[in-house]
Amino acid sequence: MEGHRKRLRLRFLRAGIKGFTHREALELLLTYAAPRKDTRKLSEELLSKFGSLKNILNQPPSSLMSVNGIGESAATLISLFSQINAMSEHPGEKTKITGPDEVSDYLRKRLGTLRKERFSALLLDSSNSLLAEVDLEYGTVNRTQVYPRNLVEKVIAHSAAGVILVHNHPGGRLEASREDMALTRKLVKLAEDMDFRILDHFIVTDKDIISLKAIGLLDK
Repeated sequence: MEGHRKRLRLRFLRAGIKGFTHREALELLLTYAAPRKDTRKLSEELLSKFGSLKNILNQPPSSLMSVNGIGESAATLISLFSQINAMSEHPGEKTKITGPDEVSDYLRKRLGTLRKERFSALLLDSSNSLLAEVDLEYGTVNRTQVYPRNLVEKVIAHSAAGVILVHNHPGGRLEASREDMALTRKLVKLAEDMDFRILDHFIVTDKDIISLKAIGLLDK
């Protein structure tokens, strides 16, 4: 196994990432966080679960650690690699969220291609700059299990002034369910009581996105 890892490293040192498959690139990255594990098998399991290298890099550490054999070190390395890359593309800049047009591309890239449902919140400061993206639930989302307390804890931790709710529909259905609407109303009321604002709730598929606010459903 060590000989195989050495060959991967030498290939990279000689020619860079050119010629590597996604599995091989991920396998090489994991050798630095899982030195005693079969990183080829781990990379195959990650690709099988999340579908693509891009999707893997978009996962939070908690989701990555749901794969057997991926511990805290490996999950941290993958997430750190992804976020450093994003930081280098926009050094010193904050993502500005001002409306459906600005947020659509960001959300499609982050959630549109996921094969499992993910319910997240974008936490914003008073000028609508993005502070953090946090997961409230991942997997088969049961609306009753997206606990309001979880959202409040995240808002307080980041000193957020506004929240955009977002979840994906892996099946491609681009409409809000009754459960989506009931949960939105519940969280809007909570936000009013806790002195922050729910600015919108987006539903994302791999091809499109809708804003509940834009179609007049947010406050119904």
